[in-house]
Amino acid sequence: MIVSGALGQHMLPLIHDVPQLDSVYVLWENESSHEQWVKDWSKLKGAFTQIAPICDLLKQAVRQCDQDSISVSFVSATEASNRNFDQLDQSFMYTQILKEILLEIEYNEQSIKELAAYCRDHYLENPRELLIIDKFQREYHHQSPIWWYTYECFIYHMLNRALRTQEVDTIIKMGFFVRDLHRHIEQLHSEQFGDHLGRSFTVYRGQGRRIVPGTVRSGTQRRGESAPLSSVWINQV
Repeated sequence: MIVSGALGQHMLPLIHDVPQLDSVYVLWENESSHEQWVKDWSKLKGAFTQIAPICDLLKQAVRQCDQDSISVSFVSATEASNRNFDQLDQSFMYTQILKEILLEIEYNEQSIKELAAYCRDHYLENPRELLIIDKFQREYHHQSPIWWYTYECFIYHMLNRALRTQEVDTIIKMGFFVRDLHRHIEQLHSEQFGDHLGRSFTVYRGQGRRIVPGTVRSGTQRRGESAPLSSVWINQV
């Protein structure tokens, strides 16, 4: 919620504890005179004299919301062998099969053009994204897949939303990018952790304001464990 300073002082005590309210941004003329009031409310993210900083924070909040909406889960090879496949979670099996298909398909330059056309239909009223889509089609191979994924543009949001909501059409259209991103991560892992094979190390995943640690045995996820599609690429790179 974005409110003026005067209105916020009256409204915030009444609505602060409403569960549906996540954040409040206050826009007023004199920021310094209300610094203490801002500190009294945990959901109040700050006082601003211009709208631009609020817009930047809202973009970060949307990105973090996309990130937090995806859980991470693994099924070990031992567990899978001790259970019937029809007893495993259906969504897990579905995404696992889809992941294997996407990684095996051979793609070409036409795949990039088809994704660009598909994205233009979704961003017809967004001139900025349309320019980035044109750049993506022309210069896709000029940058790494991780660069494109972490670039503030349609790729991150569209892929995250598709994986989170199981939008199969979108996932298939982005299949070549998913495959390239997967291979790039594998390459970096081999280069940076090749001497850790067989040894455990700690990895971290951002979850809102928390950092969730986990111990992974190098190489075991690829060889001995399965992760659903939405867990493999959604984690911060």
